[in-house]
Amino acid sequence: MPNRIPCFITSSLLHLVLATNLPFACHAISNGDFEAEPFLTGWISAGDIKPFAGFAPGSVRAVRLATPGVTRLGQNITLSADWQLDFYFAITDTTNRAFSLYVNAGGDAADASAAAANLRYQSGQFQAYTNGSWGGDLGLGNLFPSLDANGDGDFNDPGDEKNIYHFCFTARDWGTPTARYDLARSEANATNLTRFATNLTRWHNTSGGVSTSSLADKNLSTVSISGIRPHLALFSNYGEIGMGALVPWADRLWIVTYPPHNANGSSDKLWTVDSNFTLTARSESVGGTHANRLIHRESQQLIIGPYFISTNGIVRVISPAAMPGRLTASARHLTDPKNRVYFFTLENGLYDVDVNTLAVNPIYSDGNKPDPAHPVGPHPGRHGKGGYTGQGRIFYSNNGGTGVLTEHTGTNWAEPWNVVELKNFTEITSPGGICGATTEKDPIWSLGWDTRSVILKLLDGCMWSTFRLPKASYTHDSATGWYTEWPRIREIVDGRMLMHMHGMFYDFPKTFSAANTAGIQPLCTHLKMPVDYCWWNGQIAMGCDVSSSINNKWAGQSHSAPWFGQFSDFKKWGAPAGFGGPLNNDDLAANTPSDPFLVTGFKQRVLHLKHSGAQPVNFTLQCDASGTGAWVNFTNVTVPSHGYAWQLLPADFNAVWVRIVADRAATGVTAYFHLANPPVAPAPELFAGLADAAQSAAVSEGIIRPRSGNARTLQFAATLVGADGVPTNAYYEIDEALQLHCATNTGAEEMLRTRFSLTDSDFSVDSASVIYTEGTDRFRLPKNNHAFDTAFASGWPRGKREVVTERALFNAHGTFYELPYEGSGGFRHVRPVATHNKRITDFASWRGMLALAGVAAGMPADGHIFRSTDGQAALWFGDVDDLWRMGAPAGVGGPWNNTTVVADVPSDPYLMLGYERKELELSHTAAQSVTFIIEVDFTADNAWCEYTRIIVPPGQTVKHLFPAGYNAHWVRLKSDAATTATATFTYGSAGSSK
Repeated sequence: MPNRIPCFITSSLLHLVLATNLPFACHAISNGDFEAEPFLTGWISAGDIKPFAGFAPGSVRAVRLATPGVTRLGQNITLSADWQLDFYFAITDTTNRAFSLYVNAGGDAADASAAAANLRYQSGQFQAYTNGSWGGDLGLGNLFPSLDANGDGDFNDPGDEKNIYHFCFTARDWGTPTARYDLARSEANATNLTRFATNLTRWHNTSGGVSTSSLADKNLSTVSISGIRPHLALFSNYGEIGMGALVPWADRLWIVTYPPHNANGSSDKLWTVDSNFTLTARSESVGGTHANRLIHRESQQLIIGPYFISTNGIVRVISPAAMPGRLTASARHLTDPKNRVYFFTLENGLYDVDVNTLAVNPIYSDGNKPDPAHPVGPHPGRHGKGGYTGQGRIFYSNNGGTGVLTEHTGTNWAEPWNVVELKNFTEITSPGGICGATTEKDPIWSLGWDTRSVILKLLDGCMWSTFRLPKASYTHDSATGWYTEWPRIREIVDGRMLMHMHGMFYDFPKTFSAANTAGIQPLCTHLKMPVDYCWWNGQIAMGCDVSSSINNKWAGQSHSAPWFGQFSDFKKWGAPAGFGGPLNNDDLAANTPSDPFLVTGFKQRVLHLKHSGAQPVNFTLQCDASGTGAWVNFTNVTVPSHGYAWQLLPADFNAVWVRIVADRAATGVTAYFHLANPPVAPAPELFAGLADAAQSAAVSEGIIRPRSGNARTLQFAATLVGADGVPTNAYYEIDEALQLHCATNTGAEEMLRTRFSLTDSDFSVDSASVIYTEGTDRFRLPKNNHAFDTAFASGWPRGKREVVTERALFNAHGTFYELPYEGSGGFRHVRPVATHNKRITDFASWRGMLALAGVAAGMPADGHIFRSTDGQAALWFGDVDDLWRMGAPAGVGGPWNNTTVVADVPSDPYLMLGYERKELELSHTAAQSVTFIIEVDFTADNAWCEYTRIIVPPGQTVKHLFPAGYNAHWVRLKSDAATTATATFTYGSAGSSK
């Protein structure tokens, strides 16, 4: 029997615009009175409803639901078993509830409580109300809000932005036990339905399921691009959304996200991902800036953020009011581990919590909300990171200001903490990892860093030891501690542990102890900002902090996404390489060894030594080949007074650790390594769709930027260069379904082409090299293809842009570089990533991926290239760590090219780091021989040492090939006479030659 059922569309929190569709489908609901006068014949309304001229195809009348929270519009309709509701609508906000549709069970009720189906669009998700709560995202994707700048309702004035959507609700077997429905929508300002959620049984008071697909029959949950699943991207209107912790538990992957500084909760969520990669936000979420996790063995609960989760997935939560602070770590209790745990906060808070009742007992109050009854933690430093218990002690670390690693017995909190070391420390853990130490004899490990290197502290048998490892990147160095994020040592699978710190991933042995320090092996260097990782669903799941909008106009909106992969994928990222040492301008007592420094896992190793003493110093290089502490002398290096020397370690040098011993007390000692491996093999097929640098025709290039305002799409102000070389402009957007479509949005396109234009270059080029100026400092880099000497059709290729939180990518003359922010040393600490020689005009991070503009026309879609629906434009998508496979860093240039040189005045610094084969050619125009002095800066702090001197006779060119394995960060030259000189460095892979 047909049912007479009221269908209402409401504006629960904001304005909504509605219009019907005229060409109805078979069994579609039709009401011609909506289009005719008098308006509202047969309709039931509430609130402020304003009619105005129609805006949908074939529509002559539309209506605006103008009062947030109370405006409704609907009517009673006689329904058959199969029916369809079809209409057009627009919204003016996506953060709040922007769209609400409910179909009541019967009668004339105009409220959602009687709904059979109850749908809404809010904060980037289409959801259905099911069994007392709003379910997860239905997979219909995000909408763009419209803007009626002057409020006249026509959306056609200057400054207006109109985004109209076609929507269809299709019901089958209505009124029967097998009832179900489908939802479909179009893209903005289109009529074709392209996004679907089908076979829904999500009723207002029962549960149901959903399957999603796109017009191309693509299940979004199956789309994976270089390990990134775009539909799992998480967005935030805060300045940052990091993925603070990931733990497999109760048949799901549990994730907490965090904003930059919210000690009292936020809109961030506790999320789950199931084996089908369905993402669900938990209704228990209270938000906050949290990165803690602990599995409490006795009560069988996962503690992640302020949430306590049972083995069957039941979630309990401690409110931010009861436990304020940014939670950084949770740890087992020292005296009552069965019933209580500790929580540490970033601002020195410490809480004692009952795992059964969730009662909170403050030991120290959090610095964001001091409590007179409980003083704030007394630790030096700031920006708390680690917390752990073991060997009868409780440990805490922070990495801001002085930084600290400190410990306490936990028996009398009025007693002072023992400072282990005043350095920047982060992770503290043991072989028990996130379950806590298993015995009182378990070693304790802590990660830290200083100006010298990465620090690994070991507590074994109640004795602390210090080991040092190279940094792969300077981007993490900042006195604030902000840029380090969350280094971890964590078991992944079958006893295999991963460690990451300062841009390097390592295999870390679970057996690492005072008796056995072998087994640490570098795996790769990387560009990501990893936060946490685990083994889940047969793969590594890695939570990242991808894109921050803090002081970053390029971001559009903060977002992050997880990465999924295998251990073998690490071999496709950057080859292990780094720098650092046990000493940096330190005093060293006679016959006193330095800290051990890791050298295993690197095929190219050079040690730089210098000191500031007035007498020569003989340094002995000792090595431990087995990690058992059996030190033997390897070689001696004599460094003259106030001098410098270097020592290559041979390829067959087999040692885990090395250390330095001086034969006399020495001052200002620096012992600093540069370590490397052959670069990863290039993968030209991965980037085949990108146009070559010299391709000036038949290319799709332009400007890209994630759209702001929670739109979650990527904008592309395209310059389409035809086969005849003639450019035309067009505007595109790509959505969650990776459908790149041409759109009309004059305001958005104009903003991209003005505020984010490619009018100016971020660097300059002269006949010698690329020049980058930072303040009063000037640096030089190699050049590649001459096509980069002039602007492209869309402008100069984008140079500097943040695509990973708190560091930038720099694209200059065919090479990508990693560029630290000023607080981490700025351009002086730059490092090359890969040389591409592609016509890349812009790059951005979006939905966890790296997006590149500059695709050759006609290149087919290949899993990285995504073409527009009109076939005219295309973009490349992948992972930021795909860049390593573009090709080894290479180039030609130098500080001088027929340059007037003043005697004893140094040239600009020229980059040396990261290139395998390095050859220098020197010539001049003087009538007599000229001596050129080559100086290197191996610590990247503007401290220069003389490498060698080369005499160049008049009229000749002298070549110098740097020894294989020799490396420093910068090189510069001086001459002993005024002349006109040329100094050209040719860089490439080991097998290359000029």
